[in-house]
Amino acid sequence: MKYIKAGWPPIEVSRIILGTWAIGGSNWGGSDEKDAIATIEAAIEAGVTTIDTAPAYGNGRAEELIGRALKGRRNKAVIATKCGLNMEGKKPERDLSPAFIEKDLNNSLRRLQTDYIDIYQCHWPDENTPIEETMAALLKFKEAGKIKYIGVCNFNLSQIRGAARCLQLLSIQPHYSLLERTIEKEEIPFCIPQKISVFAYGTLEGGLLSGKYTEPTVFEKSDARSFFYKFFKKEYWDDITPVLDELRAVSEKTGMKPAQLAVSWVLAMPGITSVIAGARNPEQLHDHVKAVDFILRMAEGMRLHHTSKRVCENLSAK
Repeated sequence: MKYIKAGWPPIEVSRIILGTWAIGGSNWGGSDEKDAIATIEAAIEAGVTTIDTAPAYGNGRAEELIGRALKGRRNKAVIATKCGLNMEGKKPERDLSPAFIEKDLNNSLRRLQTDYIDIYQCHWPDENTPIEETMAALLKFKEAGKIKYIGVCNFNLSQIRGAARCLQLLSIQPHYSLLERTIEKEEIPFCIPQKISVFAYGTLEGGLLSGKYTEPTVFEKSDARSFFYKFFKKEYWDDITPVLDELRAVSEKTGMKPAQLAVSWVLAMPGITSVIAGARNPEQLHDHVKAVDFILRMAEGMRLHHTSKRVCENLSAK
């Protein structure tokens, strides 16, 4: 595993961050508890020191599993969790009010069996709460020692600027992949000089870039691949096929799996600190780890780059 300094003042994180949405079970067809614990343990043993989670992942189940897996070795992990998504109603509601953040944070600390969170992130922007109130609350919890660093997820440039005016952000967490490169235009150019790290998620597009899928696929409505990762739908298939074909071609030439190539490509892009890669079992985790040491040759990397850029431009034009 390789490591990198994130944010300012810096904290060391692994270039692969273990993502735990699928481990939580909800929106991913359930999960196996034994495999989940084994995956977290395998991550630590492989040097994946950083783990990303959220209360929304299985209504706290992912955090509980992490807490159990890290019992007795909390100091070996950098835990990044989130706040501001109320899951108590029929559908999630964004709430970054100070009162809800305090409730969210205390519940996360309990489930994770820890007295501090390394990186605490706003899960989604909340238009009903002034950003100044949200950041003031987070600063209060930082001063109390309950959190060490502060980040935001799914914020656009204007929202990132607003948060950054209030305090030094450690990181942003955006969707970024061979099929989704929107942040290259504004967010990354802003973050680099501000020393704000970028933890990319969705790098495999819910598994679409793993090479497993060769045709449009329909999932249950509650499945994340139905509502969150849109490119599985038939209406996008003709547009994205060139990227899938290119990944398979480079995979055959290099011997690396398509998923590993997709992760390796993102890790090599300017401004990207780490990739958040989900894994349901130790085998998937070890595949992600291997991607860190693989370096695409110039010709192959450029082929993927240009194919991806053309596809993304076509998609954005629709």
